[in-house]
This record gives sequence, C-alpha cells and structure tokens, in this order.
Amino acid sequence: MGIIVDKGGKTRKLRAAMAGTGDITYNHLVAWKRLDDVEVVAISAPSTVRAPARAKEFGIPAVYRDTAEMLDRERPDILDIASPREFHAEHVRLAAARGIDVLCQKPLTNTLDEAERLVDEVEGSMRLMVHDNRRFRSDFRQIGRWIREDKTGDVLQCQMLMHRSGFLPDKDGRRPAVVRSPAMGTLSRLLIAETLIHQLDVLRYLIGPLRIIAARALRTEADMPGETLATLFMETPVHAPVVLAGSFVAPGLGVVVSDRLELIGTRASIFLEGGELRMLGSEECTLTYDMKKEYQTCFDAAIAHFVECIRTGKPFESDARDNLETLRLVEDAYQAANLDS
Repeated sequence: MGIIVDKGGKTRKLRAAMAGTGDITYNHLVAWKRLDDVEVVAISAPSTVRAPARAKEFGIPAVYRDTAEMLDRERPDILDIASPREFHAEHVRLAAARGIDVLCQKPLTNTLDEAERLVDEVEGSMRLMVHDNRRFRSDFRQIGRWIREDKTGDVLQCQMLMHRSGFLPDKDGRRPAVVRSPAMGTLSRLLIAETLIHQLDVLRYLIGPLRIIAARALRTEADMPGETLATLFMETPVHAPVVLAGSFVAPGLGVVVSDRLELIGTRASIFLEGGELRMLGSEECTLTYDMKKEYQTCFDAAIAHFVECIRTGKPFESDARDNLETLRLVEDAYQAANLDS
C-alpha cells in the first residue's frame, strides 16, 4: 500500500483488524496498542465467547464471526492473522483479494509446498510479512549488529541449544507444554516444526543462508506421535559448521523456552545464556537482559517493524519469500532425520 494518507495529504492512523483469539493474540494486541499511529478496529473468530472477551479487554469496537465479512465492512489497511494454522492460507487469500496488507503468524501454512503455492498466488496483490518474531529479541538484535559491524569478523562456527522439560510429566502426570498447547500432544511434526523453526529463523538472520547436512531426532514419549528432541547439522555457503540442538524432555531444566548460543568468529567470540550476552576477543562487552520482558519485546518490535515498512515502503525482514527459506530448512531437516518415512 505504501504511505497511508488522508484526503488532506496528512499521514493518518492505520486501521488494523485481527483474525483469531488464541492465547498469543494477547501479545499481539499489547503490541498494537503501544503504537500511536494504529487503531485495531475489529476482531474475528468463530467463538461467540472468546472474541467478545478479547474485544472488551482491548477496547476493540467491532466483533465478527466471519473474517470476510469483517474485511468487507471495516475495510482495514492491515489484517493481523493469528488464527489456527489451518486457516492461514484462507485468511491470506481473503486479504489479498481486497488488497489488504497482512502480518501472518508462523507457520504461513502447514507445508512448504502449500506455502510456495500461496506466495506465488498472492504476490503483487498486497504485502505479506510472516510473524516469526524471535529474531526481534533485543539480545539477538545486538548480536546481529556486532556481526554486521564486523566486530566478530567472519563467522567460523556456531551452535545453538534449546533444552527444556515441557514434554515430561510433572508430579501430577501432566505435560506442561501440552497443557498450555494441547495440539502439541497430537502433532506428528513437533519439536522442529513448532519450536526449532524459531531458532532456525534466528540463525538465518544472524549468519545468513544455511544448508541442512544431517539431522537426527527421537520420539521419546509413547503417547505423543511427534519428535521431542532433535539435533540439526548445517553449514553456511563457505562451509562454516552450524549446529542446532533442542529438547523438550531434558530433566530439571524447567518449562520456559530459553536459548544458549555460542558463535566463534575470526575477531571475537559471542556467548549467550540466561539473559547474559558476552563478546570476548579483540573487543569485549557484557550485557544483561530481562528475559521475561523480552518475550513481549519480540512482539512489540516485530509489529513496529511491520508498520514502519507499510508506511515507508521498505522491505520486510521476514517477508513471505524469506520465510520460505526457513520452511525449506524445516522440510530438509525432517527428510534428513527420516521422520516422515
């Protein structure tokens, strides 16, 4: 759409609408409310309970059960799609048919093939950014700046770890991550597609293009069809090794997702763990972050970036074409791990 102006030529507030009322929409709406130049005018969801409750919570004036009707009546500039993944493609197409720019929660669709077809179909009819927001966390942005300022030199090696215990039964026999998101207990593609996809996007943001060399994964829980731990072996175009390892069945490590990263460059080494970020080598620095606050920061920064690009015409960092590369790594990881055979 480009810069949004009123009839007098002045920049006006953007009108945003939301599709979906799941738990994550709370963080979306907090972020939207923090922007002075945007107003959320409507929300849609089939539920006659959750949609009105979310609308009341955030002062959203209009509630719809049908997304197409919402778009036709409200004529928003933006559609924020946070509906269940099986509706993502439908909602993107509804917006594209009306020339409405879209911010869509990851994953864009359930499969890479479907995502490629969707992007080919809607490209040029509106602007589409995929909301995979972990790359917008403050510590990762700082690492990205160090790399782009050449403080690290060439990246020679990187490993990233994400070890939690959310799929292990607690003392009451419940799996905390499944209690929070029941669908996880039924998915055949689990840890890589649902969680490590975020870390893959972060690594691509920091290091650049990656290629899967090998992958190994295990399904450790008899009553869960999906993989619960995985290790991915990758390389950059200049053959620098990159390893991503994750587990949701690591005893004693808590249920909140956290990241550990070690990056070795020709000039400096970077270490990130538990909210502490250190750069050692030719230049040294230590920074600390409040990781509880950083969860919302990811949403705030991603949505602010989306709005800035809509207003200025700048390219999105994570446009649909870019996100296809992350989905391609996910697909290649499953093939390398022989999990779909």
